[in-house]
Amino acid sequence: MSGVPGQPGDRLDSWKAIAAYLNRGVRTVRRWEHDEQLPVHRHQHRVLGSVYAFKSEIDAWQRIERRHAPASMPAAPGLKSIAVLPFADVSPDRDNEYFADGLTSEVTADLAKVRSLRVISRTSSMRFKGTTDDAKTIAAQLGARYLLEGSVRRSGGRLRITAQLVDAAADGHLWADKYDGSVDDVFAFQERLARVIVAALQLRLTTEEDRRLAERPIADLHAYECYLRARHEAWRWRRDAIDHAIQLLHNGLDLIGDNAQLYAALGFAHLQYREAGLDFGERPLREAESCVRKIFALAPASPAGVRLRGWIEYSRGQIKDAVRDLNAALDVDPNSAETLGLLSNCYLISGKVAAARPLIARLIEVDPLTPLNRCMPGFADLLEGRFEAAIEPYKQMFAMDAANPMARLFYVWVLVLNRRADDVVRLVDDFPSDVRDTVPGRIAAFLVQALKGQGEDAHALVTTDVEAVARTTDLFPRILAQGYALAGLDERAIYWLGMAIDRGFINYPFLAHHDPFFKPLRHDPRFTHLLKIVQRRWEQFAI
Repeated sequence: MSGVPGQPGDRLDSWKAIAAYLNRGVRTVRRWEHDEQLPVHRHQHRVLGSVYAFKSEIDAWQRIERRHAPASMPAAPGLKSIAVLPFADVSPDRDNEYFADGLTSEVTADLAKVRSLRVISRTSSMRFKGTTDDAKTIAAQLGARYLLEGSVRRSGGRLRITAQLVDAAADGHLWADKYDGSVDDVFAFQERLARVIVAALQLRLTTEEDRRLAERPIADLHAYECYLRARHEAWRWRRDAIDHAIQLLHNGLDLIGDNAQLYAALGFAHLQYREAGLDFGERPLREAESCVRKIFALAPASPAGVRLRGWIEYSRGQIKDAVRDLNAALDVDPNSAETLGLLSNCYLISGKVAAARPLIARLIEVDPLTPLNRCMPGFADLLEGRFEAAIEPYKQMFAMDAANPMARLFYVWVLVLNRRADDVVRLVDDFPSDVRDTVPGRIAAFLVQALKGQGEDAHALVTTDVEAVARTTDLFPRILAQGYALAGLDERAIYWLGMAIDRGFINYPFLAHHDPFFKPLRHDPRFTHLLKIVQRRWEQFAI
């Protein structure tokens, strides 16, 4: 990138300057803005031709040519791609599944430390647990050339791990081996696996990567087992499971005392209450913040602590701080799907769509089978006013995760923005009863009534418990604001738009130019006041 928006030398203040930077004529550049979404901004309350642009945003636009990111993209030249498939648990004790899943995750995390390797996320790879699909089929779905597969047998204090590295493109095995030893040797086994794979793929570790592969964040086996069991529980997304995960992490801390890795896992476990829609109150955030303080007291530069702090900042609507920390975390762990996804979203809601698109492309590369990721290119299109183009990505997400109330709400939302009334009504009428009773289900029903022009019926669906949840995010307030605007209830629309802005939604181009439902409000003094606030924050948002 040539610079950072807002920094000296990055701003271009006329069509002529923009055209000169691109080495094209003004007519061509104007056409690119209209047809190819070249990121050009307009001054408010000035003549139509008064424009400006940022070199950094144009550079990002050029890299991806503003085209819709495909669902699966090839790896960059020279960048080898690998997926660690779920290790099969062949232990006589069936309670050892957590150990096999934990090994899968830890080897994935170790390989993800190697910048010259594209590692498919655990979330996507775990979808093939117990599959009978052949290597080529799996590799094609994951967008990976190499697959690591194996098994774990734990019996008493003994451990046997078998592993093989498959070149799916050549339909051949590059390497296979087995490890026999004590369960206490699991750390050495994990490191050896990662190093053998790096060697087999003819990669070279940097000094920092070599050091990180040798790290033992949790050296005590019993505490490590608490950590693995806790993660296994937290991934079940139920209150009782998260409660159990938190207790297990406290057990680990009781065994070995303060530990940055355990505190990081504990902080994310508390945030899981919010991510699962179980508790949007202050307690999960306060508990996670306590973990951050303890992490930095132990390790002031902890990447896990920085990443956890970024999630907390996002949850509190402190988007600029979140972007700073998430970028720092991504620099250490470039294959982290969670960080890529949240950072992309931060850029999108902040009106920096050009900066988000390369991150979205990387996200889909490393985590192609997570439903939420599939709608991210559509979210970017939607925020730039291409509502019809957004339908297919949201439809894909819905098809992959139809039982998820949020997937249903998102699909309803994009159909409402396209005024597909018949499709919306049919979709919401088909909601199962358990989905109808959720907050996302009720907001979806609210949108249906708003689309029908039945404002009072729509408002009646926004009960106090829905409002209480909505105030804790940037997502629900902006959807409520759009629905109220569509229903003609301007005062409520302004209220919820202000709430969305306070929670971090400062996408000025979308609010000022693209959102169809706010068009009738654009001469309302209350709306223009909010828009000025958004414009100032958006222009000051450096990337």
